[in-house]
Amino acid sequence: MSDAPIPDEESTLITYAVPFLGVCFIAIGIASTVIGGYVVIQDAVGLCGQPTIVVEETDDPRQGAPELSYDALSPAEQAAVDDALASPLNEGQIDGDLANEAALLEGAVVTINDQQYLVTIASLDSCHEANPLLAPIGVVAILIGVAGVLTPPIYRKMADIEEWMQRDRGE
Repeated sequence: MSDAPIPDEESTLITYAVPFLGVCFIAIGIASTVIGGYVVIQDAVGLCGQPTIVVEETDDPRQGAPELSYDALSPAEQAAVDDALASPLNEGQIDGDLANEAALLEGAVVTINDQQYLVTIASLDSCHEANPLLAPIGVVAILIGVAGVLTPPIYRKMADIEEWMQRDRGE
């Protein structure tokens, strides 16, 4: 491009350091945008907040497993057990009060119509908490990073234009 001499410190800074920082800003911006965006939509899309239980028929319950009657379960837990029994995956979501969380986390034996089932919480799916402003901050960081990455070619082009203008004045 141009044969114009650029001071060594300035050349090294613009050629290597600024684009490196730009790439770092892009990486941080992508992570911030993904996390910030997920926090905003997770509850609306149903990605969190409702525990999932698994119900398995058992003839030989584990030693020390807590035993609960079907009536001891909260209405939301009963509905989830009914959904799980009707589901081919044997899973149901608890939409409401989780009254027996400790027992279900451990895996409780629940008796329904003289049949024993092992009921276990498979996933609590708690909502991820982060500042929703991470998304727009991440976008700004990506834009700053892109500017940093594009600094060397823009700087070289500006140096060429400056050299061209000085040559035209000198003639």
